[in-house]
Amino acid sequence: MTDAVFQAPKRRARVYESFGAPLPVSLSAQDEDHSIHTAELISHQVIVTDPVHTHSLYERGYFGKGVFSRSRPEHVISHQWKYIGDRCLPVISSSEYQKRLSWARAALRMQGLEDESVDHALQILTKPVEFDIKEEHSQERTKSQAKSAGGDSLVDQSMDDVACETDLNLNLDTAGSRRQGNPVYDPLAELYPREPERLEQLSNPNVKCSRHDDWIAHCGCRPDENQLMSSERIVASTDPSEAYEYVLVEVSEDDDDGGNSTEDGVSMDQLGKLVCRINPFTMMEYLQLSYEEAFFLVYALGCLSIYYSGEALSVAQLWTMFRSLQPNFSTSYAAYHYFRSKGWVPKSGIKYGTDLMLYRKGPPFYHASYSVVVERVDACFRGASLRPFSWRSLAALSRTTGNVSKELMLCYVITPSDLTEDELSSPECVKRFTVQEVLVSRWVSSRERTEQEDV
Repeated sequence: MTDAVFQAPKRRARVYESFGAPLPVSLSAQDEDHSIHTAELISHQVIVTDPVHTHSLYERGYFGKGVFSRSRPEHVISHQWKYIGDRCLPVISSSEYQKRLSWARAALRMQGLEDESVDHALQILTKPVEFDIKEEHSQERTKSQAKSAGGDSLVDQSMDDVACETDLNLNLDTAGSRRQGNPVYDPLAELYPREPERLEQLSNPNVKCSRHDDWIAHCGCRPDENQLMSSERIVASTDPSEAYEYVLVEVSEDDDDGGNSTEDGVSMDQLGKLVCRINPFTMMEYLQLSYEEAFFLVYALGCLSIYYSGEALSVAQLWTMFRSLQPNFSTSYAAYHYFRSKGWVPKSGIKYGTDLMLYRKGPPFYHASYSVVVERVDACFRGASLRPFSWRSLAALSRTTGNVSKELMLCYVITPSDLTEDELSSPECVKRFTVQEVLVSRWVSSRERTEQEDV
């Protein structure tokens, strides 16, 4: 064994992206990038669900991996898309659609539904969907024909009549929403001259009272204007045409439903026998962070906030939680923090039987240079090893690492002898750790003999 000497990494043959500025974020308060990313602790996993935060965390430091991808969160339902009117829909095979149907069936059964109800729900979802595109095109053609015939004023007048009729309906609805009863005997009439526009929203259990620790439906208070506006936006956004995700399913001649129309005068047969259906089981690509990556973003960079059951966790709470979920977390985080501070990008090394893989700049630019095994020892390099090696297992790991053009590194996290358990309960104990790397190289007799003869 020799002291670690970092060798030049092996560059990838094809690089299709540029190296962006890594985190931490800019110190300028006016900078748009100066934002706190958010993540959630779900089933003992740290998940980033916001697409903007997912892209930022991966592109600026290559933190985490996609839950459906090998590394970069780039999973999509299909790589082939087609336009149906003004909609761009993914094209999937019939077998893929049947697979998603089976997932939807299993999910509905897990909710306790009977087979008859499940079959009825799936029968509704699997019906072919036809978009009313001809009506939109006919309205545009009618307007264009009227303009070409010199009837611009007539068309504008008809549109104005429709607008006036709509305004009249809105005014009638507003007038009918006035508070009922005599304002003289109603103390709330002066403060709230109108009834809430949607009384059924008051029974929504998702609206919480800002003055009491209870739901609006329970305490009987009136929601404030911000809550009413947010509820109106939610109701307005639930358009039936936008409530589902549509896909184009490739069907065979036996499964064809007789040429469903898609565009103006274009049949499914002309598009390669594609049938538009509702996607019965949608999946979203999220970013999954390891405990070491999540704590580094929170503790070292201060650009991530992790929520659990709707509440943000403090640094001390995260340290305690991660130590309980992963017994060797203090040791593995110390090694991760050390290599990150050296400019390396550590990723999981479970693929090669180690703890970490070290990349220069990031996985898109260079192959991993080192496979790292992390061990916790005392000042005399003694301790209960997490991975007890025999000569055979060490030689096998060294041979495996050499076959993939990497070097095996033993990373020793040296803990002081006077370190107490109370100190380990705080992340400040990382400051007292010392890290030392040792490279393990396989001794080859012929190569050793040649080097001695050259000397």
